[in-house]
Amino acid sequence: MEYLLVVALTFAIMIPTTYLFYNYSKESSQDITDAQATKIGRNIVEMSETIFYSGQGSKTVIELNVPENVKSAQLIDGREFVLNISTTVGISEIVFFSAVNMTTDSSKCNANVCTIPDLGSSGLKKVKLEAIDKNSINISTV
Repeated sequence: MEYLLVVALTFAIMIPTTYLFYNYSKESSQDITDAQATKIGRNIVEMSETIFYSGQGSKTVIELNVPENVKSAQLIDGREFVLNISTTVGISEIVFFSAVNMTTDSSKCNANVCTIPDLGSSGLKKVKLEAIDKNSINISTV
């Protein structure tokens, strides 16, 4: 009887502890993805502004490690960079505002929304930022 009581007590402690650890690790994973996506968005917007103010013909290539929860990247009205991220409650948008006009290949645009397709998949990506004229920055993947 004592052995059964010890085993029952052990299970009574282990099961809630395992559940709490699992939930904590899942939340931590989401926090890490959010932080990586925020870093990507800020990096693209800051580099776009730097290249724009450096003058026409300026360009750079940045390397980004895109997490697997990022589903798409879009430019809206040329001033908003949006990352769509899959979360436990659905798709969330992280929006970054730019002081400069950003564009991409016109074939990827529908009205005022342009998609940057290669940023919608995980892995190491190279993004080229180029000041194409005195009004805008072109963002493309290499």
